[in-house]
Amino acid sequence: MHKTIEPTILYFGTPVVLISTLNPDGSPNLTPMSSAWWLGWSCALGLGQMGQTSDNLIRTRECVINLPCEDLVTQVDRACTHHRQKSRAGAET
Repeated sequence: MHKTIEPTILYFGTPVVLISTLNPDGSPNLTPMSSAWWLGWSCALGLGQMGQTSDNLIRTRECVINLPCEDLVTQVDRACTHHRQKSRAGAET
């Protein structure tokens, strides 16, 4: 017997999603992350407490989660590399 559960639970595991928020000056902030999953109708994000993305989420309580397609792997990888370099240098994301 097949039973559909509503809503379904969706867990991505390790694929990278791009989370976009708005900075205080209205400019966009785009951050790669590899920890996002859905429990029912709620999305859980595995973000650290320090950084511009967390500050933006606390301030606005809004974000957009982008699920890049396979065609964008190279660009997403580039964004992740840039993000890691900024993080290691102590810059906010």
